[in-house]
Amino acid sequence: MKLSKPIKLLTTAILLFVIVFATSKISSVAEWYIANIYPLLAAILSFFSALFPFSLFDVFTIIAIIAFVALIIFMIFKKIKLSKGLYTIAYAILFIIAYFYFSWGFAYFREDFYTRCKIQKSEYNSENFKRFAINFVDDANSACLDTTNIDKIYINNEIEKQYEKLKDILKIKYPNGKRKPKRMLYEFLHTKIGVSGYFGPFFNEIHVNNFVLDFEYPFTLAHEKAHQFGVASEAECNLYAFIVCATSSNAQMRYSAYVSTMNYILNDYRKIFPDDYKNLLESIDNKIVNDLIAMSKHWMEARNQTLSNVHKVVYDTYLKTNNINSGIKNYSEVVNLLISTYNTLVR
Repeated sequence: MKLSKPIKLLTTAILLFVIVFATSKISSVAEWYIANIYPLLAAILSFFSALFPFSLFDVFTIIAIIAFVALIIFMIFKKIKLSKGLYTIAYAILFIIAYFYFSWGFAYFREDFYTRCKIQKSEYNSENFKRFAINFVDDANSACLDTTNIDKIYINNEIEKQYEKLKDILKIKYPNGKRKPKRMLYEFLHTKIGVSGYFGPFFNEIHVNNFVLDFEYPFTLAHEKAHQFGVASEAECNLYAFIVCATSSNAQMRYSAYVSTMNYILNDYRKIFPDDYKNLLESIDNKIVNDLIAMSKHWMEARNQTLSNVHKVVYDTYLKTNNINSGIKNYSEVVNLLISTYNTLVR
């Protein structure tokens, strides 16, 4: 018996929901996928996308938007039957969702960093945090240097060497395809909403905004590479980027690690020790403080507040839908990860 279109659509949607929901509840399935299926997909997709100097993900996004608008117009002017147009849109949405999860998205349902890497989680209390923050600032001051005129090709190669060196500690598959950083096609818009980089899972592409300052670049690139290795959590990607850059023999990468994460430390310190915050701030090298101010000013002057707020709401919802319960606050949760790993994996 031939199924009707509504039944086919409903059956497809239910099947996809069951697969995604079941995987979200069984982390071992997601781990198996990342270890056995994803590396092959990453190798194929990244090899293909590396043949093009531009972002295939950005091109796909533009084409998808144009096609959607055109379909709506055709339905309005009755060039396409309403039912046919709606079914086309529904199936396209289901395909995109399915492709997203099977190409990379199941990474959101993996075991957390501590379980995956077999590392003991340290208690995040005021005593442990204060000790860590003081050591962190001391090491940041030692890593302080001028990072103008950065060689992006050299930095990319150094980050690759670090990921290969740390693959057993970070529990990643290496090489896991290619990681050629690409420019964003609509960089202007991403700058307006404050996006310094992103990973495009559809074609396994890494993007870094050229608007980032030189001292931000190594950390940003290392963060996006962590996503490509199958790490979904923003906090964990921040941790991976920090470890990769902070343990490098390259001084520019080490400085990028500290200056890029310093604000997370300072924000927590101000909340926990408001009376002592000024003392910690005064202990930080002026070069670091000036770079933090310059970075904030650099992005705030370019940012469109309305677009930025809309992006935050959308991305926060996206993260919460995909098992990141803290949403956009997940970025700052790198502090707890650093407390648990700093002495053993960095110092």
